[in-house]
Amino acid sequence: MGILDRIAGTLDELTGDGRAAIADEIARARALGAGGDPEAAEALLVQITRRAPDAAEAFLALGQLYAKRGALEEAIAPLGRAVDLDGGYAAAWCELGEALAGLGRTDPARDALRRTLTLALDDSLRRRATAALGRVHAAAGKLTHAARELRKAIEMGGPDSADDRRLALDYGRVLARLGEREASEWLTRAARADNADPAIFAEAAAAVPDERRAEALLREGLARAPGDVSLQAALVGFLLRTGRLEEAMALAESSAVAAPGDPRTWAATREAAARSGRWRQALDAAARETAMGAPPPPEARVALALGAEDRDALVELARAEPSLSALGAFVEGRATEADLLRLGRLAPDETSRRLVARAGAPAAPPVGQLAGLLAWAHDFAGSTPALMALATAMGRAAEALDRPLLVAVMGEFNAGKSSFVNALCGAEVAPTGVTPTTATINVLRYGATPEARVVHQDGSARTIPAADIAAFLATLRDADAREVRMVEIFLPVETLRRVEIVDTPGLNSIRPEHERVARDFLRDADAIVWVFAAGQAAKATEREALALAHAAGKRVVGVLNKIDRAEPSEVSALVRHVERTLGDLVDPVVPFSATQAAAAQKAERTDAGLEALTAVLEHRFLADARELKRATATAALARFVESARAAAPAPVAPDLEGGRGALEALAQRLQSALDGERIALRARIEEGYRRAAFEVREFVQPRSWLFGEHRATTADEEFLAELLEDAVAQAGDGTRATLRAALQPATIPATTAPPPPPTTVDGHDPSQTAKVRARAARAIEAALERFAAYARGVIEGGAVPDFFRHQLPRLKLEIAAIRDVLLRRAPAPEEQLFVGLKRDLDAAFKDARAALGDQATDEAMRALIHDERISRPLEALARAVDALTVA
Repeated sequence: MGILDRIAGTLDELTGDGRAAIADEIARARALGAGGDPEAAEALLVQITRRAPDAAEAFLALGQLYAKRGALEEAIAPLGRAVDLDGGYAAAWCELGEALAGLGRTDPARDALRRTLTLALDDSLRRRATAALGRVHAAAGKLTHAARELRKAIEMGGPDSADDRRLALDYGRVLARLGEREASEWLTRAARADNADPAIFAEAAAAVPDERRAEALLREGLARAPGDVSLQAALVGFLLRTGRLEEAMALAESSAVAAPGDPRTWAATREAAARSGRWRQALDAAARETAMGAPPPPEARVALALGAEDRDALVELARAEPSLSALGAFVEGRATEADLLRLGRLAPDETSRRLVARAGAPAAPPVGQLAGLLAWAHDFAGSTPALMALATAMGRAAEALDRPLLVAVMGEFNAGKSSFVNALCGAEVAPTGVTPTTATINVLRYGATPEARVVHQDGSARTIPAADIAAFLATLRDADAREVRMVEIFLPVETLRRVEIVDTPGLNSIRPEHERVARDFLRDADAIVWVFAAGQAAKATEREALALAHAAGKRVVGVLNKIDRAEPSEVSALVRHVERTLGDLVDPVVPFSATQAAAAQKAERTDAGLEALTAVLEHRFLADARELKRATATAALARFVESARAAAPAPVAPDLEGGRGALEALAQRLQSALDGERIALRARIEEGYRRAAFEVREFVQPRSWLFGEHRATTADEEFLAELLEDAVAQAGDGTRATLRAALQPATIPATTAPPPPPTTVDGHDPSQTAKVRARAARAIEAALERFAAYARGVIEGGAVPDFFRHQLPRLKLEIAAIRDVLLRRAPAPEEQLFVGLKRDLDAAFKDARAALGDQATDEAMRALIHDERISRPLEALARAVDALTVA
C-alpha cells in the first residue's frame, strides 16, 4: 500500500466513509457465506482484516465463518482478536465462549459467557449466552448449575425455533442425569418437535419410571420412524428388562432382517438371544457385529462362547485377544484355579461354569481294572495338591499288587518271631538276638544277590552287604534307629519268591517312630501270622492289636510258639485257651516249636509241627494269594477314597446373604443421614450467619447523617471472613459427625450373641461392608474438604467484599437484614458437597455389590471345581471299588 492509499484510508476513517465501506464488505462476505461460497467469504474477510486490523466486526465475522463449518480451533484466534479490539463487544464474547465450549475448554468458556451476560443488553443474546453457559456447566458435571441456567434461558422465552427444541432437549438431559421426574416431560417435548431425531424418544422413555408410559413413548417414536434402528434396539432392551423375552426376540430378529447391514440390529439380537439362553444364536450375532467392525467387548464374546460350549470359538478368541490370559491358559490346558475363577465370572450359567470347572479334571478311572485303578489313584493324588500326602501310600499299593504275597509276622517281644521266620524259610534269614531298644522293622524279600537296603524316615535309602546286616543292627544306636523306617533284606531263598515277610519288633517294645510304620504293615500286609509264646499267650495287649487287624479285614493265623517248653499233654489246653480268649480274631491257632523245627532242618529230617504249619499256611494264604492281594489292594483303594474325602472336603461358602444384608443396611443408614443433612447443614450455616450478623452490628460504625454511609475497616472485613468461615466449618463438623455415626455398625441387642468375626485374608477383613465403610469415610472427608475450600473462596473472593462495598453502605442495621444479605452469598452445599458425595457413595456401594456378586460367583466356581476335580472323580473311584468288591 502506497503513501497516497494510506492517506486516502486515513481520510476515509476520519470522514466515516471507510468504516461504512468496511461494513458493506463485511456484509457482502456474510452474504457469500450464507449463499454457499464460504471460500470466497473467507478470502474477503481475511483481506478486510489485513486492510483494517482494528475492525472487530471483521474478526467476529471471520470467527463465525470458521465456527459454522466446525473449525473451532481456527475460530478462536479471530474471535479472541475481536474481543481484544473491543472489550465491550458482547456478541464477540458470546461467540468466543461457544467456540471454547465446543473445544471442551470449560473454564475460559464459562468466563467468556459470563462476560457476555455482563455486557449484553439484547435479550436474545442474553438468552443465547445463558443457554450456552448451562451447557458448559453440564459438560463440567455441575448439573444443578446447568439446570438453573438452562431453565433460566427457557423462561426468557423466544420464538418456537430449533434453538428452543435444543434447549428443551439439553434441559431434559440434565434433569435425567439429576434423576428428576420432570426430565421425561422435557425430553418428550423435544422428541415430538418437528424434524426431531426419533432416537430422543428412547431418551424420554429411559427417564420415565412408569413402564407403560415408557413403552408408549418408544412405540410412538417407532410410529413416526418405523425403520429407526436405535428405537427398535431401545424397545428390545425395554422388553428384555420387563421379562418379555419372546417378544423381544421376535422384534430383534425382524429388525436384523430389515437392516442386516446395521450392527445395532445384531447387537439387539445378541442381547435378546443371550437373555433367552440361546447362546449359539447370540454368538453368531456377535460374529456378525465383529465382521461389520463393531465387535462386542471381548469378555462378552467369551461369555457367549462359554454359553454355547464352543471350544473352537474360545480358541479363536484366545488367539485374537492375547490380553485374555485366563482364556489362553484355559484352551491350552494350563489354567490355574485363579484363571478358572476369572473365566467363571464370565460364564453366563451353571452349565458353562461347570464347563470351565471341568478343565484339569482327571479322566474317568478305568472300571474293572484293579492295577489301573491303583495307578489312577496314585496319579490323581500326585496331581492334586490337597491329596499329595496320599500319593506315597497308593504308589506302594500299586507296586505291591505285582509282588509276592506280603505276610506280616507280628507278636510281642520274645515270642520267637525271628526264629519262626528262619524255620519257615529253612535258612537263617531273619536276624535274631537284637535287643528291643534297637529293634527295626525288617522286610524279607527275594533277591539274586544277598544285600540289604536301609530306608530312612525321610525316604532316602542306602545299601549294605547282607553279611553286615547282623552287625549293622547290633551296633545301631538309638538316635540312628529313630531315623530308620525299615530294613529291606534281599536273599536268594526260594520261599521268598512266593512270600515276602515283614518281621516286626515286639509290639510291647516298639519305638514310637516305628509304631506308625508297623500299623501301616498291619493294614497293608496281605495276611498276618501272629506268634504267641506258650504260657504267655492271649494277653489284653495282643487282643487289642488283633482287633485292629480284624477290623482291617486281614486273615490272621495264630502260631503258638515254644510248645517245646510245655508238657505234651498241656499243648491242647494252651491252644483251646487262646482260641476261647481271642474268638474269631485268629483262625486257626497252630502249635509250633521253632527250636525243634530248626534242629530238624539241621539234621535234614522232617518236623511234624513245621509240616502242619506249612499246610495251614498253604491252605489259608498261598492257595488264595491272588484273592488276598486283590483284597489288600481293594482295601487300600477304599481307604484312599475315605482319606481323600477327609483331606479335601467341599469348600464351605461364606454367609454372603448376611453380607448383602449388612451392606444394604449401611446404605440405608447413610442415605437417611444424607437426606437429613441436606436440610440440617443449611440450617446450621444459617444459624452461624445469624450469629455473625450480631458481630457485624457491633463493629459497624453507623452513618452519622441522613445521606451518609455505614463504615467498617479492613480488619473488620478480615474478621467477618473468619466468622463466616468458622460458621461453615462448624456446620460441616456437624455433618461429619452425623455421617460418621451412620457409618458405624448397627448396635447388637444385649440378648443377641455377637456374630462370629469375619474370616481374614492376610490379616485384612474381607467384608465388603468394612471396605465400603472405609471408602465412604474417605469420600466424606474429601467432600467436606472440597466444600470447605469452595466456601472459603466464596466468602473471601466475593461475599465479604460485596457485603462491605455494595450492601453495607445503605443496609438497615438490623440482625435479620444483615443475616439475609449475608445468606444471599452463602456457599450452597447441594452441588458442591452433596451431589458429588452422593455420586462417590453410590459408586462405592455399586462396586461393593459387584464385588459381592463376583464373590458369590467365585464361591460357586470353587464348589464346581472341587466337584469336578475331586468329588466326582472320588465318587467314580468309589463306584469302581464297590464293583470290584461285588465281583
